[in-house]
Order: sequence, then C-alpha cells, then structure tokens
Amino acid sequence: MTDGWAVPGFSLVRELGADASGRQVLATDELTGTKVTIRYLPPGLPRDEAFTRRMDTLAQLEDDNLVQVYQLVNEDGPGGGAAVVSEYFDGVALRRLLTDPLDPESAVVVLSDILLGLAAAHAKGVHHGDVTPDRVLIAPDGRAKLADLGLAVVQGRGAPAGNPAYQAPERWHGSPQSERADLYAATAVFVECLTGRRLFPATSTSGLGKAHNNSPVPVSDVPGPLRPLVLHGLAKSPDDRPGSAADFLAELDDAVSPVFGPDWEKRGRARVRELAKRAADAPLPPPPARSSFLAPKKDAAGVAQGRGRKGPLVLLGGGVAAVLVIGGVAYATKGDDTAPAVSTPSPVAVTTPPPLSSTTPPAVEPLDGPGLAGKITTAVDGKETFAIAFRRTSAKEVTSASGWVKGSDLKIAVAGPKPLTRRQVIVVSGTAHVQNGTNWQKIALGKPKTYGALAAQARWAGSLSALTDLLDETETLTRRGGTRWLGTVPDASALSDIAPGYKKPKVTYDLTIATGWLPHRLRATITAENKPKITVVITYSKWGTKVSIKPPKR
Repeated sequence: MTDGWAVPGFSLVRELGADASGRQVLATDELTGTKVTIRYLPPGLPRDEAFTRRMDTLAQLEDDNLVQVYQLVNEDGPGGGAAVVSEYFDGVALRRLLTDPLDPESAVVVLSDILLGLAAAHAKGVHHGDVTPDRVLIAPDGRAKLADLGLAVVQGRGAPAGNPAYQAPERWHGSPQSERADLYAATAVFVECLTGRRLFPATSTSGLGKAHNNSPVPVSDVPGPLRPLVLHGLAKSPDDRPGSAADFLAELDDAVSPVFGPDWEKRGRARVRELAKRAADAPLPPPPARSSFLAPKKDAAGVAQGRGRKGPLVLLGGGVAAVLVIGGVAYATKGDDTAPAVSTPSPVAVTTPPPLSSTTPPAVEPLDGPGLAGKITTAVDGKETFAIAFRRTSAKEVTSASGWVKGSDLKIAVAGPKPLTRRQVIVVSGTAHVQNGTNWQKIALGKPKTYGALAAQARWAGSLSALTDLLDETETLTRRGGTRWLGTVPDASALSDIAPGYKKPKVTYDLTIATGWLPHRLRATITAENKPKITVVITYSKWGTKVSIKPPKR
C-alpha cells in the first residue's frame, strides 16, 4: 500500500522490497488465489497520458523474456494512489548471481535473453529505461526476464531517470529514453556479468556522468572475442551502437558461435540455472544502501569487497597474456583486440568453472505431435486439477482468465473489453454461472460479446484435450533447448470457442514442457484468411492440487 491505500481485490502476502521505482509486494487475488506482484508507484514517477499508454501497451504484450504486466491501477483524489499489477515471477535477481563473474557462455546467454526482451518491447514502442542486474530476473530454468519496464525515476541530482551506473552518455545531456540507450545499459550489465564489477567505479553521481561520457570503455578483463561486441554496445555516440536489439542479437550470435561451438547456449543456460538455484537457496543479502548505484567500496589492495576474484581470467607470465578455455576450445587473450588464437589446452590453461549439476530436462528422443500428446496424456493422468492463467489478444481486444480447472469444471476470474469487467465464473457440468455482486446468474456458454464468450474461451484454455488435439494435428514439430516444442498445424479443428468463425485456421505454437512431461506454457498464434490474428498464451501450474469446484448457492 501507499500512504494507507491498497489495490482493491488483492490480499497482501509479504513485502518484496523497495527502490526508487516504488514499493513492491507479493499479493494474492482474493477471487482466485493467484499470486501477483504489485508495485506501488512513488509520487515522483510521472503518471501522465504517455505513461498510461505505455502501461496499456505492456498489458497487451506477452513475451518469454518480459515479466507480464496485467494492469495499471490509478485512483486519483484523497486517499488514492497508483500501482502496477504484474505476474508473480518465481525467480531471483541477476544481481544475486554476481558474487563472482559469470563464465563467458553464461554471460552471453543472459545478454541474449535481455536483448530478446528488449526487442519485443521496442517493437511495441516501449523503452525500458532502467536495465540493471536488479531488474533482470532469472527463472529456475535459467531463462532471464526483464522486469519493471518504463518505470525509471531520477535517483540523483543531475542524473537522468534510471540507475545512473547504467545510463548512456546522451541521457546525461537530456536526450529521451531510446532503444540505443537500452542497448548501452544492457551491454553495461553484460560487462558486469563478465567481470564481476560495474562498468565505471565512480563514487558520485557527477563522477558517473563524466565517466560514461569521457572515460574509455574498460575491456581489459573482457575475453578477446567479446570485446568488439562490448565496444559496439557501449559506443559513446548512439549512432555508433547497433541499430536495434535484433541486430545486436544477430551480431552476438555471429561472434560467439564459431568460438564457443554449437552447444554453447545449452551449456551456458545449464550453469545459469544452477547458479540461480544456489542463489535462491542462499540467505537473502542485506538490503542495499540508499546510494546502491555507487560502486562497492574497495579494500587497501583496490579489490572490490564481496566480489570474489577480480575478473574471469588469471593472467600468466606477469600479466602479458592468458588462455581461456570455453567448451573445450582455448584462445589467447591479450591487451589488444586481436582475433582468437586457437590452440590445444595446456596444463596451465585457465578453464571455465567446473561443470555444475542441473535439473535434467526430459530425455531427448525423436517425437512427433501425437507422440508428444501421448507423453502429456500419461503425465497428467491422475492430476485432473491444475491452475491456469490465460490471455487472448485479437487486434485491440484483450480477454483474460485465471483460476482453477478440475476435469471439465472451472472456477475462474474472467475479464474482457468494456463493459466486461473482471468477474468470477464457475462452470460445472457444462453450466456456467457468473457472479454479479452477491448474486449468481446462469449464462449461455459461447454467446458473443458476453461473459458466456469469455467462459467458453477459458474452458478451451483449460481443456487438455484442446491441447492434445493441436498436437495430434501437428504437421511439423521442432524441439528447442530440451523443454520447448515449436509446431505448426495447417488446418486446425475444434477452435470454435477460441476463434469463432475462423475457417481452416492455421496454428503455430510454442509449447514449454516442465519436468515429467507436464505442460507449463503454451503460446499459440491462430490465423485465417480475412481474419485478424489471434494470440493465445496459457500457463499451467499447481498440478494435482486439491480444489473443490461446486455450483454456487443461488
């Protein structure tokens, strides 16, 4: 809450922390029990029409590398306040992984995810404005997500909005937030991942401004093949940086694939996954000081306290050169930007950190769509109850639902375009009931532009047979990263609830499978001739939870 005001309809679970962008809490939806994160916005954050449009845009944006924004709640007048309600993301901040530098493969994986998230946001005209290790969250599966988009506030006199330690040179001269300023901040985070130290060790806001504008980019501890990427992303002039996040991502892949080998992403993500697990299991660090953007204090030897070793490489022969071994390939790194010199690892080579144990993904085996459907059907046998979060986007129309599924029955909260405000719906034995104040009324499932249409959409989303039907009709299926499956269905059937009136609809989907072949997340795109594209995102969780779903007492 802010000055006694709390977002209505949610119950506080616990405090998550506070920073310049406001106080953050974990809360539950009082209707469905769904966990959400609520950030109560500070008075200093402008909440003008542009801010509202930005939050509305984010509420319609679904991406694997962005924390989903649900809604902006803004209550003007005495006793009111403003807050952003977002998905509760079970992850740890990247900052907690940086007690030591990351190995290069892991650092590149993190940067790749950041760039993917930025590309999705930039495509909708939204700039992050405050990319830092505190706003990059690492999921248990090793995937990174960007949080708190568009919530940057001024943190020091004379500084631009956002954490001054990561702001691009032009921002210090009053230039607005931009895509290339985001890329600069992302690269600064990348350097911190590689070295364990912030880009510039300034101890004041003015010192940071001077360093970002005038100091050369420190690359001595950055592995040789990655230095051109760092120098490109941290160019003083925005015109000299990559043109877009997508361009930078392609440049990154072109640079590292020949050096790291074909499986670098798999190895790097496995290590990030294990580091995230260790960080999640470790005691929480003490809250940061108010001026947390400043560099950590150094001891008499000039080493940052609490940062472990100084960099990712150990210099040999008086600091003249070093050998870095990545993925079984060794290359020399010197004080210049020369190309990698491939050699055979020697007994004195500095190797990457020892392999970390990780959760084993489902066993790799060739599967077609029906085969994957069979795996899922077996996995969910006996787990008829689960939670869903569902979102459907078509043109400018967005509908959503969240709650519980038990067999073919549902207890959910649904919402759609005005006047279909958020209400609770119970579907039992094919009959739907919608709550209206203290009363309940029966509704016809599927009736257009009513709660019946929203209930039918939610019933489709919560139907495992709808998912397995898609898999059975799949024409092409590709496995990515062990847990993701990309498929196409050229002529899908049984989509009348989710895509009424679509003849011969084509579906492309991205399905993530959790441990034990349980579905975790489905993102599907439905297209048909002369019809708007429909995007559906469904998250499945809490399999086998005991839940009772009964008709409401009338």
